[in-house]
Amino acid sequence: MITDRISLNIALKYLDQFEQNDGEVIDILFSRRLHDRPTAYTVKFDNIEVLRAFIAKYAKVITFRDAECMSLSHYQLKMFTVLKNNTDKNLVFLDGVQYKTKAKNITPAVLENLNNGYLKTHSEVYSVFRDIMINEYILIQEEYIDCGYIEIHFPEAMERLKQLYNKYK
Repeated sequence: MITDRISLNIALKYLDQFEQNDGEVIDILFSRRLHDRPTAYTVKFDNIEVLRAFIAKYAKVITFRDAECMSLSHYQLKMFTVLKNNTDKNLVFLDGVQYKTKAKNITPAVLENLNNGYLKTHSEVYSVFRDIMINEYILIQEEYIDCGYIEIHFPEAMERLKQLYNKYK
């Protein structure tokens, strides 16, 4: 729940900036990885308002006392479309390394801000998320591991997670 909120809020911040500078952001696609599963899947939001509503409902602000009894997920922004100059053909996508576009309507400075700002911050959050990922072969382990296991087994990662949460919640 904590990494969900952090990773979604960071993306929301940069998507908001994109929308303020270049046009309405729609068709937002994320990959979502659960900390106790090896695979990721995609999640799509129609626009920024739908993303905000999702964060408010499913990634609420919580206390750290409750954090370790909830599953953790990590979201990464994969692509989105910008409505600009009467066209929806302005796709921005992650090519694995950085965000790119083939559209001539996208302002290079806004794209650069996404690459320099979002990717750097996202990588910080993903590093902490990766450090606390459950790395066992039994996938139902949350049913038998007591709450508090993250703090006990990953104290440095938990401290970094608290710092990021306080900064980006």
